[in-house]
Amino acid sequence: MRRKKLTEAKVRGLRQRQRKDGSWRLWWEPSANASAQGIAAVELDPDRLTWSTKQAQRLNKEADAILSGKGILTPTTRGRTVTGLIENYQLSPSYQRKAAATRRGYDSSLKLIGEKWGGHMVAEFSKPIMVTWYETLLSETGEHQAVALLRMMSILFSRAEAIGWRPENSNPCSAMKLHQPPPRDRYATWAEYDALIAAADQLGMPSMACAIALATLMAQRQRDVITAQIDAFEEMEAAEDTYLIWRFTRSKRKNGATLPVHPEAIQRVRNLIKAAKPNQVHLLTDHATGGNYLDGHLFRKRWAAIRAEAAKTAPTVKDIQFRDLRRTFGVWARAGGGTRADIGDVLGNSAAVDPILGETYMPPSFFTAARAIAAVQRPEPAFKKRNMK
Repeated sequence: MRRKKLTEAKVRGLRQRQRKDGSWRLWWEPSANASAQGIAAVELDPDRLTWSTKQAQRLNKEADAILSGKGILTPTTRGRTVTGLIENYQLSPSYQRKAAATRRGYDSSLKLIGEKWGGHMVAEFSKPIMVTWYETLLSETGEHQAVALLRMMSILFSRAEAIGWRPENSNPCSAMKLHQPPPRDRYATWAEYDALIAAADQLGMPSMACAIALATLMAQRQRDVITAQIDAFEEMEAAEDTYLIWRFTRSKRKNGATLPVHPEAIQRVRNLIKAAKPNQVHLLTDHATGGNYLDGHLFRKRWAAIRAEAAKTAPTVKDIQFRDLRRTFGVWARAGGGTRADIGDVLGNSAAVDPILGETYMPPSFFTAARAIAAVQRPEPAFKKRNMK
């Protein structure tokens, strides 16, 4: 009986084997002479047969060139290199499950790592090498990037251990004493917030004004604000009161949220819903193009324009980032008497307690979130306080 094959391609060195679970392993195997020259086997993709076949053909050409003295070892022919490890990690479920914004941040670090170490063998790295690189990065790029790159390297080496490219417990980045840079602590004042809202209104950007309100007064991330859907908002009666609530799943932690819309944002949300076109899905639409902000690029462009306009009356807003608005909520809610636990329910990241225990034993509650959102109150004018004495 003829054995089943994944591919009938006749390419030298192309190997295939079906595992017990039915999946296939596809790889390129160098000749004995090529192996003696340091050329290693290369894993291919059984789900991309045309690409894998071309890769095997290219590897044969490179190996032949090396054996004839006309070629040099490349990251691919050298086998288990950092470039190969990066590609392997980006195909892993661990990477694929991360939020798009997180992957973009990882990709930036992976690109820099690939440029620096791409052609080096994964097994060659030691702790002294990593310590030296970290100290160099500290002096050349600063604390934030140095820590980010070393943490990304640690993730890669953990992946290398998992797939057998390095022995277990050999991560050269483990137990390194990285200096933790201070977290960003910028938040907006009420005057800065008002300037941003006024600028958005003046520029004729109602969706952006609403986005600023939702991010500041309800502490939600840019991605969750951008992707807010019209049917996620509804009226609800609870505890003898009526709320406009927002139900959604947080993009980063994938946990559900049911939040009452802050009083200062309610009318803006209702206006956008009322002005929505038939079959419109997302709450926010661009004033000029009529499209949504899902790719993030247009949203960032509009935010930059609003910030520049607001700076004409409130110069200090120049250094505010949109993500600072989420932090602003925490500061304002605490100032208004909100508890850490209640604020954590709005933020959705168990900020008040241990992340794991908080999710297990203190699930987000509508009423605790409502208390935190209600705690965001404008301070009373000074003259009013004096007259009340």
